[in-house]
Amino acid sequence: MMKVWTKLALMCVLSSVAMANTTTLVQTMRDMENGLSNVQKGFLYNNPVLIKEGVDAIHAANTLFNNMDETKKFLPKEKQHLSNVALNASKRINTASTNLLKAVEKKQFSKASQSYSELVNACTACHGVVRGW
Repeated sequence: MMKVWTKLALMCVLSSVAMANTTTLVQTMRDMENGLSNVQKGFLYNNPVLIKEGVDAIHAANTLFNNMDETKKFLPKEKQHLSNVALNASKRINTASTNLLKAVEKKQFSKASQSYSELVNACTACHGVVRGW
């Protein structure tokens, strides 16, 4: 009887860890999407403050993927060996968004727009690995 309870308890712990990882990932993706949306709205409405807020949100959410071992936890088991791709995408996201802010501060909006495209491309590259696009 004790073995059954032990197995049941272990299953509960493992499923709550998996659910926590899924919830964290979903919320992080929402935060990144909201940041991207604010950057885009900032461009559309000529609002550099909104662009900065969007980049800040992206940076905050992207910290989850700045560590390869942590990133592995969010990848499907059969794709965990590709965590370096996700880590590189995270670095590209940070670089592109930082460059975007610098360009906005210098009022180089064409250059900022190019950085935004690089940012979205980095996101898409990671999704390509995780989702098999």
